[in-house]
Amino acid sequence: MGRDDIPKEFLGKPCADHSAAGTGECCRSAVTRAYREMRSRGVPDTHCLDVAMAVYQWHHPEAEAVSSAAIVGSWVWGQTRH
Repeated sequence: MGRDDIPKEFLGKPCADHSAAGTGECCRSAVTRAYREMRSRGVPDTHCLDVAMAVYQWHHPEAEAVSSAAIVGSWVWGQTRH
């Protein structure tokens, strides 16, 4: 999924600002793309995860860090790491 696949109403807005707020679809592609593109450039995994977390938290400023980490981890790794 690329930027062109994202509905225009999702671009540039935190998830809470539109009707799909609870689905995660508004930011999942941005989170996973940030992680994937940084990894493809050889950036260490921990830095990539920090950036993916920052993208998620921009979209979900109300989310707690622990739940954010679990969600982002499941998106970028396909499962939650411990």
